[in-house]
Amino acid sequence: MITPQLNAESFTKTDVDEFHKRMTELVRTCQSVADQYPRGVWEPSTADVRDQFGESMVLIAEVSRTLNRSRWGIRKVWDRARQRVRA
Repeated sequence: MITPQLNAESFTKTDVDEFHKRMTELVRTCQSVADQYPRGVWEPSTADVRDQFGESMVLIAEVSRTLNRSRWGIRKVWDRARQRVRA
């Protein structure tokens, strides 16, 4: 089976709005994280290295959740457009 080629017309306004919403959420999360470290350097809030690992895992989990949610939502938009093109 040949995968249909998508173009700009393959996406509805709702698709594009959803795509932009997901990307905005991702950018805002990244900006929020960057705002916590204005010098561009991760500076843990504690001297205890074990606590630093825990702190880093919280930060990574926050970015990871948003990234996965964005990727899932964008894939859903792409798949809907692909289904329409196949129909």
